[in-house]
Amino acid sequence: MKTSLFIFIGFALLVSQPLVGQDRVSRDDALADLRYLFALIEEVHPDPYSAFGGKVAFKREAQELWLGIPEQGMTSDELYDLVRPFFGQMMDGHSHIQRPSSTAAVADRRYLPVRFRIAVDAIFVSSARQTYGDLIGYRVEAVQGKSLDELRQAAQSVFPAENEFGATRRFTSLLSSNSAARYLLDDTPDRLTLSLIAENGAEVTRVIPYELTRDQWLDGEWEDRRWEAIEERDAPFYFQVWPDRDAAYFKVRTIMSREAFEIMRAAGRTDLDQWLGQFYSRYLDRPLPEDTDVAIAGVPSFSETAFNLLEESKTHQTRRLIIDLRGNGGGWSDILKPFYYMLHGDRYFEASLPVVFATQISRPHLELGDVSLGAQYEIGDYLFSEAPPNPAPEDARELFLDELRASRQSSLQYVESLRGEALYTPEVYVVIDPGTFSAAYHLAYYLWRLGAKIVGVPSAQAGNAFVDPIPFELPNTGLEGAISRTAQILFPDDAERGRVLMPDFPLNWADFRAYGFDAHAEIRYLLERTE
Repeated sequence: MKTSLFIFIGFALLVSQPLVGQDRVSRDDALADLRYLFALIEEVHPDPYSAFGGKVAFKREAQELWLGIPEQGMTSDELYDLVRPFFGQMMDGHSHIQRPSSTAAVADRRYLPVRFRIAVDAIFVSSARQTYGDLIGYRVEAVQGKSLDELRQAAQSVFPAENEFGATRRFTSLLSSNSAARYLLDDTPDRLTLSLIAENGAEVTRVIPYELTRDQWLDGEWEDRRWEAIEERDAPFYFQVWPDRDAAYFKVRTIMSREAFEIMRAAGRTDLDQWLGQFYSRYLDRPLPEDTDVAIAGVPSFSETAFNLLEESKTHQTRRLIIDLRGNGGGWSDILKPFYYMLHGDRYFEASLPVVFATQISRPHLELGDVSLGAQYEIGDYLFSEAPPNPAPEDARELFLDELRASRQSSLQYVESLRGEALYTPEVYVVIDPGTFSAAYHLAYYLWRLGAKIVGVPSAQAGNAFVDPIPFELPNTGLEGAISRTAQILFPDDAERGRVLMPDFPLNWADFRAYGFDAHAEIRYLLERTE
């Protein structure tokens, strides 16, 4: 079974935007940028038309946008505001355009001293600065007099969202800063009026000012509640084994690892150094070595970590494995295959996985360097990948080992050592939230297909959606973003589940309340429910 290879760009961070000059560009230059953008969307995206109601509607919407460019031209901010709703209409969480910002705008931006969390049936205050610590756990009923449904609809109309949990995640993020909140409200607010419901059911109204600087919002001291049994680390992935709780805990913060960069190196990806640099900066906090091979060797191995986890779990015979994917925005899906194999051995190849990926071949696709046309394909054709009829386990294993050898993956030694047998097969539980996206959603999905149970709040990712984004930069305004190049169909016969994958153990506001709105309420809930 072959899965797609992709790196997730997805939701642009609201607190860290690219610095784009705010000088006005001419009408001709703005028009050229829009024509370039829409042509690129049609060339790269596998189906940009359906969300608009067809090609004619897509063309009409695009044309109305460039006819709206004023004679005096536009700044990059103004062009962003013009085209942003177009991406919202695409309902594709991997295709987006990033908000520009000037240094002055970042300095003037102010943030809310409370943060929100999403339950299946509610939004509540999850953490706060000391002054507002009494609000932790309070349910949000309205903001500035707007209901949650109104805010969801406002967010979904101007920003990409694939389901209601994506729209909810979007608007709760937008509320964090005054400059972003203006997309939901009538103007840029200096404070928010929150209509809240306390734990005892009392209705409460609180006016909360945007008073924090960016540094205070990112690094200041926040009050929340956290179960001390879970270690908080900055590593990209790590585990704990709890013999006394008959469980192991595997925190996966990203689906990027040494194996991903080994695959990129073998494929000749032209953006390898860029992604290595980002990984070193975000997860290793040290300079990127000049030698690419040395840099790759310095990245932690997902397979090695998973192997050690399962070996230690086997030693203690722990019955349950909890995989925490909350807040994991994705990465590179193919690094996960050895983990599935460690859990199931050759039985992994016998699993029924009704998945289809369809990628449109485009010039930007070819420029990445990891694919060539071949004699049978042309630009504009589609590459289809789906689960083939299951071969004999021994044959499937050899094909898998050949794939690992071809890309010189460090996971090869672990798969070879198993000789067709699973390393250890505990009961697997996958914890997700709306921030579980892209390749992290893939990990939850495949484990679920292989028998795992899902716990928490649904992902903002839809199973039947578009993925595998290619970045772009508009030539005149410098605006940046990404466009999906692959359609994925994970639920060919279940449209509703293809839109929202509801957990086997969904958590409502009352469930979070039962655990004191602990940041790890899902883990405590799960351990208690599966004793």
